[in-house]
Amino acid sequence: MKMTLATIAALTFAGAAVAQGVGFAELDADKNGALSYSEVTAALPDTTKEAFTAADTDANGTLSKAEFKAATTKTNG
Repeated sequence: MKMTLATIAALTFAGAAVAQGVGFAELDADKNGALSYSEVTAALPDTTKEAFTAADTDANGTLSKAEFKAATTKTNG
């Protein structure tokens, strides 16, 4: 199965979040209900901009709780 770069990036992001047991609430430092790239990388420093952008499906520059959940529950199969 061919995987796009965006898919690989999203899976990398998902793996890092799951491996570290980090949830949305822990990442949302300012408690505004959305995750900025800086909030994500503060806890998950290996997260690339590409992975974050792949998870940001509405392209608004932040991750909603639904986008975070979708990105962290993706599987390779």
